[in-house]
Amino acid sequence: ASYGKGRGKGSGKYSSGDGTLHAAANSGKIVYAGNLPFRTTWEDVKAAFSEHGQVIRVDIAHNSEGRSAGYATVLFETEEDAHAAIDAMNDCDFQGRRMAVRLYRVA
Repeated sequence: ASYGKGRGKGSGKYSSGDGTLHAAANSGKIVYAGNLPFRTTWEDVKAAFSEHGQVIRVDIAHNSEGRSAGYATVLFETEEDAHAAIDAMNDCDFQGRRMAVRLYRVA
């Protein structure tokens, strides 16, 4: 499995090959983490969320200039892990900012 190397680009059973998650196939296991500092790396996010479950992949969103958009998606192995992370981390301090953590909504 890919662990978010290269700004979240990757392939495999959790990815569509273009760096995006198979959101519909992983519904219930993807967590949105917002209000992240722009300097945050995928490694920082993975380390924090791994305390609450098995993290498969982290993708930090980037704007058209390649800078962080201030949010990430985190794919967990199970829905239970995702919900444990939401319960533990929503509205918690992360690198000096209050994170907004919720289940990722598939459009």
